[in-house]
Formats: sequence, C-alpha cells, structure tokens
Amino acid sequence: MSLFRPRFREQRQSPRHDVQYLAHVDPGDNGPLFTCIICDISANGARLTVGDRQEVPDEFTLIFRRRCHVVRREDGQLGVQFAQGA
Repeated sequence: MSLFRPRFREQRQSPRHDVQYLAHVDPGDNGPLFTCIICDISANGARLTVGDRQEVPDEFTLIFRRRCHVVRREDGQLGVQFAQGA
C-alpha cells in the first residue's frame, strides 16, 4: 500500500501542456482588462495565475496572442511555431 495518494482523481478529458503565456482577462462590463499568465493549457481549459485579484467574474473572455513563425504551408493550412520568449 502506497503512503502517497493523489488528493484528487484526474478528471481532465484532454492533456495539459505547461506554458508561460502572457494573457489578458476581459471581464466585459464588470471592469477593465487585466493581465494574467496562462500556466498550462489544453483543448478544453487552462490554469491562470491572476495574483490576488478578488473581483474576477465567473465568466470572462481570455485574450492572448503569440508571435509565430510559419514552418509549413500546404493546402490552405499553415503550420506555425511559437516564437520563444514572446
């Protein structure tokens, strides 16, 4: 019997990827944009660091952009690589 048990059972439906992306939270009518960091991301969600903000609404728009370099062009599609440190 293991002495170490996970606190929570893994329930994610898609794998998460560790990242450090600068992003903005747009709370809409609930206040101005503010900065956050996307710590990990998947097809279905993300983990954000928002600091000590207490006023984050239950629903908001997450805005982020990444500088990209095209690595492949084919049949109307692009393959891109995110620029490092951008």
